[in-house]
Amino acid sequence: MTDARVRPWLLEALAHGSASPLDVARLTWQRHEAEIRSAGDLLYTWQLDLQECAAAMARDGSLLVDPDGRWALTGVTPSPGRDAWREDEIVVAVAAYVALLRAEHTGQPLRTSSVIADVLARTGRTSSQLDALMANISAVVQEHGYAPLSSYPPRSNVPRGVRPAVAAALEA
Repeated sequence: MTDARVRPWLLEALAHGSASPLDVARLTWQRHEAEIRSAGDLLYTWQLDLQECAAAMARDGSLLVDPDGRWALTGVTPSPGRDAWREDEIVVAVAAYVALLRAEHTGQPLRTSSVIADVLARTGRTSSQLDALMANISAVVQEHGYAPLSSYPPRSNVPRGVRPAVAAALEA
């Protein structure tokens, strides 16, 4: 039986979009370590409880599991906040992605590390956040009929604002 405390933790971890089970566990531990440690046997079961809760939510249709195993709530629009990508940040990331894509497709040398470092500096995002967004951009690029960057396998949980930014960048 799943501990009733874990459902809110799962909802909290997925409030801004999809995440891997590992990322959900990390975020839960970061935010609720003291509570988990002080709750007796929960210390030993909380990760299993999260898995059971996710499975139950998948069965009732309130959670999707994508082919990569990432979890996402159904019918949830990311709440505004620091985790949601702003339009200006998306434009910066998309411009970098398209520049790398054009370089890769024309055989020009790629300066991926410097391009990514520039995006990170301009947006203040973490590498993992940017990697996830780049994978989302790959999905949209693929929707437009282009081969995406090989270093960012497409992920379909595309945040609001990415599709129009990619369409505009590809037309430019």
